[in-house]
Formats: sequence, C-alpha cells, structure tokens
Amino acid sequence: MKEIRDPEKLESVFVLQKDHFQKRPPVLRLLSFEKGELLNHPLKPLSQFLILIEGSACIYHLSPDGAMRYLTRASSGTLLGDMEFSKVKGNAFYTEATEEVLCLAIPFAQNQEVLENDPVFLRFVLSQMAGKLSTSSTMDVVVQSLEEKVLFYLRTSDPDHEFASVNEAMQALNCSRRQLQRVLKKLCDEGTLIKTGRGHYRLASFL
Repeated sequence: MKEIRDPEKLESVFVLQKDHFQKRPPVLRLLSFEKGELLNHPLKPLSQFLILIEGSACIYHLSPDGAMRYLTRASSGTLLGDMEFSKVKGNAFYTEATEEVLCLAIPFAQNQEVLENDPVFLRFVLSQMAGKLSTSSTMDVVVQSLEEKVLFYLRTSDPDHEFASVNEAMQALNCSRRQLQRVLKKLCDEGTLIKTGRGHYRLASFL
C-alpha cells in the first residue's frame, strides 16, 4: 500500500464521490494497492473507509467452520470498512486486490463526528452493508446443479453479470475446471451466455 500525495488528484476523486456525503470529511487520503495485496482481513480490521475508485478486488468470507469462500467481486464504487465502522462482531471478510487498486480513504478517528452526523453518508454505509450481508446469505442457498449455480451467481453476485476468469469462477462455485467449462459451453451453445474474451463470459440478457 502506498499513499498518493497529489492534492489535485485527491480533489478530482472526491468530486466524483461527493453525492455520498452531505458534508466533506475533513481528512481524506488516496491509497493504492498492488495486485495480490489484502485491503482488509479479520486480524487487521480497517480503521478507515475505503471507496474503490479504480481497479477491482475479490471479497472472501471465512465461515465458522474455517472454510474460505469466494463471495463477490468488488469494483468501482464499493465501500469497505462499513462493518468495522458499525462495530459488527464476527467480521470475517477478506478483500484482495486482483489488479492495481486506487481507493479514497476516509479515516474513522479524524472524521468520526462528521460521518456520524451525515445522514447521506450513513445511508450509503447501510446500503453497502446490506448488499454484502445479502450476498453472503444468498450464496448459502442450496442450488441443485452446477448450471443453476453459474446462472444464480451471475444474476445475483457479480455486479457486471460476468466471469472475469475461469479460475475466479472455479473458486466461486467450488468446482473443477473441466466441470465448469462443460457447463459454460452448454450455456453458450444455448445463447444464455456470451463468450466475450479468453476466460470471460457474460449473461446474454445483460449485454
């Protein structure tokens, strides 16, 4: 992680996110993360909000039985730190950068009074938290076949309704490459999915 100390860049980023705030927080930072870096994890909870501006990351959930499960892909506009700010117990989310990521950082301590009294921002926090919890619970739904799992995931868990890579999809669906490729080919032949690149598939209804 490194901080980008460029006031003009910082201000231009905040302008794009200003609709999430009634009042500008007094302390803002720009942080970048390299591919593979963890933005947060249970043993090192966030002490600041992070709004993803550029790049993407994968969010994983550590279940009570110790299993690590792929949850969803975070892209531009995703807020991290909502669980920590709300002091939710048992926060077991990991977020890993899948490419270089740029974030607008809003430290809790220096901004607490302003943020706690900003109804616009608090609604944003609640909506982001509700989305994560909903995704976590819906991924527990028992689905009968791998084909149904693929369609369920693309419709409900990925913001772009696509697989960015077969490897990522295998983690999300807990299946082998051979099983997944067979289902993807069948869905493409039926016209349900469109192959948009090497390892990239998207729901046809969202093209």
